Amino acid sequence: MMLQIDIIPAIPGYTGSSAEECIALADASRQKEIQPTYSELWQHITVRRESIINTLKINLSKNVLPLSNTVAYLCSFLLAKNKSLTC
Repeated sequence: MMLQIDIIPAIPGYTGSSAEECIALADASRQKEIQPTYSELWQHITVRRESIINTLKINLSKNVLPLSNTVAYLCSFLLAKNKSLTC
């Protein structure tokens, strides 16, 4: 199943910024089907999952497959121009 994640924060005086990205949910058997058929996609998913888990410290279920490099990333400079978001 594919899902779109929308994060749209706002503060007074700013219209906000948004992060809209897609993920897929797949059980172990579906993942075994994806891996050989779409090996480049699977490599991309694996690298992004590792980044989200190890760098951003977000614990993902094994069934969550991020489909983009910007899943779990929000460019916050529009909300606070003198700060950036780090984990």
